[in-house]
Amino acid sequence: MKHNLSRNVTLWMCLMWALLTISGLVWQPHNPHSVDLTGSFQLPSALHWLGTDHLGRDVASRLMIGAQTSLFAIFIVLCGSLVVGLIAGTIIAVAPSSIASFVRWLAQTTLAIPTLIMALFLAALIGPGLYSIALALIISAWAPYALSIAALVDRLRAEQFWRASLALGASPLNVVIRHLLPNTWPVIGALAGADAGRAVILVTSLGFLGLSADTGQPEWGAMIYEYRMFLFSAPHLVLAPVFTTALSALLLNIALDR
Repeated sequence: MKHNLSRNVTLWMCLMWALLTISGLVWQPHNPHSVDLTGSFQLPSALHWLGTDHLGRDVASRLMIGAQTSLFAIFIVLCGSLVVGLIAGTIIAVAPSSIASFVRWLAQTTLAIPTLIMALFLAALIGPGLYSIALALIISAWAPYALSIAALVDRLRAEQFWRASLALGASPLNVVIRHLLPNTWPVIGALAGADAGRAVILVTSLGFLGLSADTGQPEWGAMIYEYRMFLFSAPHLVLAPVFTTALSALLLNIALDR
């Protein structure tokens, strides 16, 4: 009973958070770019849910706009790393040993490259932006999917249905796609949940370092950087994007891990 109650509460929190985030695409309580110096540093109230910043801009509206950048990057990262990981894992499982060994070595080598270093390198190579961040996260995130899928496929190949399918004339690739990969989805879901939460934190961290998509648009990491100087005089300005990032990472992790 307690487990079901906890699960329902978590589910409703995820749905409410998703609804609030999606609603930011079409509606915000105030114009996030509107400057009003006479209304700067207001505390949270019914009019301004999370207060206003040093330029009088509504913090809640800026957070809602910033969610678009962060969640779009996360969507790209999850889809890209999952597709690349599925292809690479399948190659490791069914390709000739020389090709499989090379792809496995490439995946293991990729795991040794810190994500932040990769992001900084790509930013220097192709310029800062959303796609630099997404590409860096995809490059660092595909390897766990590939190695996990390859290990699961190796284990499932010992099952009777593998030999039976091959005996009936099915190709190894067809058996992997139709029978083996569907059995890997629980593990893939858990990895996706962990990666989603990790991606939220990394996107925010890279935005804090100035690698965000557009300095003119609100973004959680850029907001933390901009408001850091008011940490002691107006702590709610920094706490709002920090708490939003942490809560988003937690809820995405829980939602995708179920």
